[in-house]
Amino acid sequence: MMVFSRSTKDVLIAAFDIGSSSVGGILFFCYPNRVPQILVTSRIPMDFLPNLNFGKIQRSLYKTFERVAAALKKQIPQGRKKPDLVLIMFSSPYYVSQTKIIKLPELKPFKITDKFLKNLIADEITSFKKQWQGTEIIEIEKMKTDTDFDHLKIPLYMSLGIKSMQEKFQEYILHIFGETNVRFHSFPFVAFNALKTVMDISEDLILVDIGGETTDLILIRNGILEETISFPLGENFLIRKIAAAFHFPLEESFFLLRQYVRKDLHADTHKKVREIVENTTAKWCQFFEDSFKESPDFSSSRNLLFIGGKGALIFKDFSLCIKEKPLKSRFLLAEAFKNHFDFKRGFSEDHDISLMISALFTDQLLLNH
Repeated sequence: MMVFSRSTKDVLIAAFDIGSSSVGGILFFCYPNRVPQILVTSRIPMDFLPNLNFGKIQRSLYKTFERVAAALKKQIPQGRKKPDLVLIMFSSPYYVSQTKIIKLPELKPFKITDKFLKNLIADEITSFKKQWQGTEIIEIEKMKTDTDFDHLKIPLYMSLGIKSMQEKFQEYILHIFGETNVRFHSFPFVAFNALKTVMDISEDLILVDIGGETTDLILIRNGILEETISFPLGENFLIRKIAAAFHFPLEESFFLLRQYVRKDLHADTHKKVREIVENTTAKWCQFFEDSFKESPDFSSSRNLLFIGGKGALIFKDFSLCIKEKPLKSRFLLAEAFKNHFDFKRGFSEDHDISLMISALFTDQLLLNH
C-alpha cells in the first residue's frame, strides 16, 4: 500500500514493462505542481529463442529484468537510495483478464450497501480465480456503476498474474533496490487509464498492442475496458521468417527488418523482404480477422489504435485485411506524450511508448491517491 502522495512530496518511481520478448524500464520523478520528469529509460530484448519454451522464456525474462533494474539503479539521483515506488506492468502472456458485467434486475426489494457490493464482487473474484490455478489477483476495478430504478449494472475488470512470477520479481526488487513499495498491474488496465488523459477514447476503440511474440486486442466501449483477446503472433514471427529465408542469425534479421522499414535496402533485397512480409502478414491478418469473428463485441468497432515498434507499423499497413468492414487505423506516436513529461535528455520521437504509458498511469495514480 502506498503511504505517500504526489501532492505532498517529490516521488521517485521505477516502472517496468514485462513484455513477451523484452523488458523495459523507466525512472522518473513525480512532482506536486508540475509534470513528471523522465530521467532515463532502458529496454533490453530477451534471448531470441528459435523455438518458444516457457521455461527458457522465464529464465531469460528474469535475467533480462535484473539487467534493466540494475541499469535504472545506476541512474538514481544522488541523495536517493532507492525508488519510493516500483510499478511492474505485465503484458501478455503473463496475465489473464476478464471484464464481468454484474447485473441485478428488480432492485426495489434490495438495499444496496457497501457490504452488499463487496460480497457480490468477492463472489466474482472467487469464481474467476477458480479457473486459473497458481495465480494471484493483480487488479479489481469497478469501471463504473449504473443504477436505474429497476436494475444494477457494474462492469468489473479483474486480472490475474502468475503467483510464482510476482514473488520472484519481489525478490529481485528487494535484492536490487532494497525494501520499497511494489505494485503490479496489467497492460490493458494501465493503457486504458493512461490514454484517457492524452486523447478522447469515449468512442468505441480497439487498441492493437503488437509485442514480440503476441498481439493483444483491447476493446474500449462506452468508456469501459470491456474485453481483451490475445493471439500468439507478433513481430518476432516475421523476424524468424526473414532469418529462415536469408539464412541469417535472428539478430541480423532484426536489423534487416529495420532497414526495410526505413527503405534503406538494395532494390533486390527490398523486393525479397517485401515478399516475406506479405506472406507473413497474411497469417497475422488471419488471426486478426478470426478474433473479430469470434467476438461479436469486437466486430462492432471500426477504430483501431496501434501500439508497438517498427514491426507494428508493418502490420498496421495490412490491418485493413478485413474486407467486409471499413476500418480506421492509426498509430500511437510518442508526440502524444510530449507535453505530459519533462525529458531530462530531451524529447525524441523514438521514446518508448509503453514506458511512457506506464509513467503517465503512475503519475495519475499518485495524483488521485
